[in-house]
Amino acid sequence: MKVSSFRMRDSVVMDSGSQNETGQSFEHEPTFKQRVTKFWQWYPTVAERFFETIEAGKCGSLVDEVAEYCESTIPGLSWVFGPGENGGHSFTLSGEGQIAKQLLAEYWLQRAPEIPKWTFHASRQATPSEFVKGFAISVDEGNRVDVDGFQVRTHVDDERQKIDILAWHPVLERVPQAQHFTILFLLVDEVLGEFGTQTWLGEIKIEPFTPDAYTRSLSDLPEFISHVNTYHKWEKLPPLETYCVYQLKETKPSPRGDTVVGSSLIPKLVFDCIDNDGKLSEDPLKNMGAELVYVAIDGSVFPEGQQSDVRANIEDVLTDSLEKELSGQTLGGAFGLNESYIDVLLVDGQESRRIVSETLAQLQLASRSRIESFVD
Repeated sequence: MKVSSFRMRDSVVMDSGSQNETGQSFEHEPTFKQRVTKFWQWYPTVAERFFETIEAGKCGSLVDEVAEYCESTIPGLSWVFGPGENGGHSFTLSGEGQIAKQLLAEYWLQRAPEIPKWTFHASRQATPSEFVKGFAISVDEGNRVDVDGFQVRTHVDDERQKIDILAWHPVLERVPQAQHFTILFLLVDEVLGEFGTQTWLGEIKIEPFTPDAYTRSLSDLPEFISHVNTYHKWEKLPPLETYCVYQLKETKPSPRGDTVVGSSLIPKLVFDCIDNDGKLSEDPLKNMGAELVYVAIDGSVFPEGQQSDVRANIEDVLTDSLEKELSGQTLGGAFGLNESYIDVLLVDGQESRRIVSETLAQLQLASRSRIESFVD
């Protein structure tokens, strides 16, 4: 299926891919920290020219240049130009819903300098309301799926603080079912933004239904969500600040298989790691210069009744050490029958590992802990 979008603003969306095909390279395989440094050295030198080109209605002419640079410098993240603040423009990097990549995009954003006329984002933003009406996805054979014609029936789940939706557009009758969710999520992300979709929506179904009092167009969904949130007074945190508490009913004789309970920003990756004998089935950060590791600490370190406080203190010290050097962050952790674990995102290769090792040594944990990678 060929899919293209129509919007009443200059905007170009690209996936930066994961291969370096440009001839622009580092002397050695760069860390993500080094990649971000190089990006922010480059962007101020092209910012004014990019602004003027977009103002002239020639945004598309920048695609090859930006794609080439991003492929060589920050592979694995998608990018998009869009409207900015006070009549300016924006540049967004996105992890495309993959939490580990989203964390890298957020790291990139935290290091952004102030550049006149430019706003930067680490997730795709919702299309401004004045541009939502009339937005459409064009599919094969001239069919167009628009946000106004996409009907959604809503169900508010106050306990989970989510809104479940049943969605349908008549054009989907002529589109293969396997492509329905792709089309819907493209439109939902335009209406709610990348994080809005993750934050507010629960169960999502796509099938024909008869409209009723709980039905509205997709373009009206943001206003409905705003009313629901005002009424229920939900306290929602952004996905990158939302820790999932989990409990495993059974242990297994494998690395990290003794886990009992934990709290993490990356729970799905933790489950994948445990289910695959202590290693992820695939590296979500391959070729990006970053890695996911966990620190395993001998369980006897933690005094009875103080386990949570002691592990939290260790995690806080690791966080401070890594963030001071812009070298990574902790992502939560878990308690096991024999060991406790702290999940960590490292963005500066061996330098990040050195910081973790030295911090553990300062805490007198060098001989009672180890660093394990989530991947081979």
